[in-house]
Amino acid sequence: MTKTITTPLYQPTDIIVTGHCALDNPFFAELHGIFSGPGGRYSIPGFYDGNNTWKVRFSPTAPGTWTYTIASPHITPDTTHGQVECVPNPNPNVHGGLKVDPEHPYHFRYEDGTPYFMFAYEADWLWALGLGDPAVTKVHALLDQIKDFGFNQIIMQVYAHEAEWCHHKDGSKANDYGPPAMYAWEGSNEQPNHERMNTAFFQNYDRVMQALLDKGFTAHVFLKVYNKHVNWPPAYSAAEDLYFKYVTARYQAFPNIIWDYSKESYYELDKDYLASRIALVKANDAYRRLTTVHDDRRFYGQPQNAGLLDFVTLQQHNEFYASALIERQNRRWPVFNSEFGYESGPGGLDDYFAWSNNTVEDFINRAWQVAMAGAYIGYYYNYTAWNIIDYSHIPPGYRLFKILHDFFTSIEWWRFEPRRDYVRNDGTLCLARGNEEYVLYTRAAGSADLPDDLMPGDFTATWLNTFTGDRRPAVGERSTFSHFSQERWVFKNPFNVPAALHIRGR
Repeated sequence: MTKTITTPLYQPTDIIVTGHCALDNPFFAELHGIFSGPGGRYSIPGFYDGNNTWKVRFSPTAPGTWTYTIASPHITPDTTHGQVECVPNPNPNVHGGLKVDPEHPYHFRYEDGTPYFMFAYEADWLWALGLGDPAVTKVHALLDQIKDFGFNQIIMQVYAHEAEWCHHKDGSKANDYGPPAMYAWEGSNEQPNHERMNTAFFQNYDRVMQALLDKGFTAHVFLKVYNKHVNWPPAYSAAEDLYFKYVTARYQAFPNIIWDYSKESYYELDKDYLASRIALVKANDAYRRLTTVHDDRRFYGQPQNAGLLDFVTLQQHNEFYASALIERQNRRWPVFNSEFGYESGPGGLDDYFAWSNNTVEDFINRAWQVAMAGAYIGYYYNYTAWNIIDYSHIPPGYRLFKILHDFFTSIEWWRFEPRRDYVRNDGTLCLARGNEEYVLYTRAAGSADLPDDLMPGDFTATWLNTFTGDRRPAVGERSTFSHFSQERWVFKNPFNVPAALHIRGR
């Protein structure tokens, strides 16, 4: 049977297959779609979506006519033919799949060439906000809120059950989504049927993924998690293979997907097993979406795993600047410190639970240190990061993080390199774009300086207050430092707080 579908560039579209399945369990039925067109050839696995319906999900990577053939050894009729007419992308938020920039390997760019400043927001249970609501209204509300502050990536689980540390002090269950209203498999977390996925759960997840795509968010998805009480299928079992293949088949066509094996992957001690799961995902991912693992230095340190991953994801709670530099030295790839601080709720440092609270001033100072190392950052708010999701309060950190985001996206950040050798002490950090443009960050009140021979002949300089966003023209003066036997330009910080100095040649 021949079908014709019209879809915009980079938008997932479903080819629906119905028929008789020769297997007792339709989730194990194999089917593949071969798509050929102006963007190449893709072999994409399908998945069962309930009600005697299978789907192959495809997103075209170039405008024009694509032809496809879907075949299965287990479903009758066994072959489906058709074509997809790909029209131009009308959504300015959608830029195709995320890639590592081959010209600037510490950074990202989209498939259409647009640079991407990774600015992540942890919301592990985001999908749970939409359960029971086909319009996923609360998901849209939270995404719209944080998008206004520059966030462009959601870090979330495929499934998480419960976080025992994440409860209101008064015992209230208000806005508490752990355990969630649905389980990812049939049955329950206590009595699961791991050989059958819960299609209603994943249909909700589809809607969340589509909302993320339409609004310009990448989805950094943890395939597993070890400390949130999930009853997972046994390792290496057919049921576990089904899970990894099912999620890969269902979501690889979303160009905004990033695969991450697990939150805190270091909990998995068998690194060969971990590698096998990543390899399974990559073998079934026709689009070769970016892949990483969260906070597993042992896995990153094994040379045989180098080809499995595309960038490093850290959880680094100290030495924010130096640790990112070390990772850049270890390998030329993007560095992402996804977890280095936590903003408390409206009650301040004693709100909710104290062990994971930082003052907003400390939190943003850490973020600037990461960014000044040429690395990328993740944000945590204790009222949205885990199973309690209450977005009724705008935490002050949103505004401070937006100041950082707006500053870096106003310059060509991907062209800058961290230069410790240009500054005199660890109190000042430096990014340089050749000898044409500089960003200096002072972690306290004081001054910043650069060698005279590095300064552009004619330049403008501006101070940025990292707490308020206020800007002031910077006036420098030459001064001789006998200890360094050199003349340097010195710029006094006009603010009594950490500040950024932007120097640009005219």
